[in-house]
Amino acid sequence: MAIELAGKGKRVRIYLSEDDKVGHASAPQALLAFFRRNDAMGATVLRGVAGFGASGELHTSNVVDIVQHLPVVVEWIDQVEAVERLLPQIKAMVPRGLVTMDDTDILLYEPHPVRDLQSAVTVADVMSREIESATRGTPVQQVVEKMLGKLYRAVPVVESGAPVGIVTNTDLVKRGGLGVRLDLLASLEKPELHTVLARLAQSNMVAADVMTPSPVTVQSTASLPDAAALMSRRHLKRLPVVGEDGNLAGMVSRLDLLRAAANGFAEKAVAPRDIGLAGDTPLSRVMRRDFPQVHPETPLPEVFQAVIATRLNRALVVDSEHRVVGLVTDAELLDRVTPSLRPGALRALMNRLPFVHPKLENAETVQHARAHTAAELMTTHVAVARESSLLRDAIALMLDGSHKVLAVTDAEGHLVGIVDRADLLHGLLPPSGP
Repeated sequence: MAIELAGKGKRVRIYLSEDDKVGHASAPQALLAFFRRNDAMGATVLRGVAGFGASGELHTSNVVDIVQHLPVVVEWIDQVEAVERLLPQIKAMVPRGLVTMDDTDILLYEPHPVRDLQSAVTVADVMSREIESATRGTPVQQVVEKMLGKLYRAVPVVESGAPVGIVTNTDLVKRGGLGVRLDLLASLEKPELHTVLARLAQSNMVAADVMTPSPVTVQSTASLPDAAALMSRRHLKRLPVVGEDGNLAGMVSRLDLLRAAANGFAEKAVAPRDIGLAGDTPLSRVMRRDFPQVHPETPLPEVFQAVIATRLNRALVVDSEHRVVGLVTDAELLDRVTPSLRPGALRALMNRLPFVHPKLENAETVQHARAHTAAELMTTHVAVARESSLLRDAIALMLDGSHKVLAVTDAEGHLVGIVDRADLLHGLLPPSGP
């Protein structure tokens, strides 16, 4: 079934000559293989009939004289986070030519069924290699700046190449005095953001002051089920990856593992169970039934209370027949209140406290708030799956729209549960697993 994706994507075009090489391989084919290995949404090689580049030399083709140095364009369209993750490696691969990027609207994407993984797949095959790291003496302000806008909300701290600590979102809030989670920090207006960063700079704290020492790591040669079991057991979103020499080699997240389970890249595939992944488990076995929900007319303070009720930091909006009509996230809450209400909203979200309206003298401010009810706060871009759906299908659905949760319904469309990425990753592990 076709899936409509709301939101922006990125289009990357790589202009090459057909005789360009990456190592001993044709550059266009090497790029296609790279995109497939790294679970890109899709890429196409377009062969030109004529053109010239920086050299000024005109290359052309006709029936009489076919020249072997024709222009080639590799076009790749994907979600923003995927482009951010892979683009540095692409730029390093391209021997010469031109790489451009622009915004694009993904109006329709029909995903292929989940492809299985081959037994030889390891953490090294799915991890991100282009990651930010810090030293013990890196100022906390710089650590935060390294995280802003990045896929990974954690920075490994290295010494002589080996990870000796990790700075996470929790570390920055608890020990760094950040006062706001990184995902909410990105929602602040520029003046507010500059104030937060300036305060961190004045603190003179460094990475060693806030990091979690001796971080949990995983070997690059570890199997995907082993990495999934470790993340699930330790309740971790990501793991630094180390090579045989003990040095930092990359980072792997549960999103990477879910993406690998949903988009195996082996040409000769085997069933997920052959490598310990139980992709045929129904959602009803892993979903949680106790989750926050509100109605469209629920007022702002009660919506806040629902959102902060669990670690999900979001609440589903249901109608009178208990059908899903929307989703409210903590970021939406922060964005939809006026600047004068934002400090109180931040305190409520960060400390999981009730959001209290200002005193009577500030009632005029409340009247000019951008939203007052769940219906005015919610997004209708909600991923919904049946409780009978298999994990592999649910994972594909979650990844197609970069969703963090899936609403689970019964056969009649009534809301019965919810799953997030941690639930899905845990569900992939067989009952006899760690």
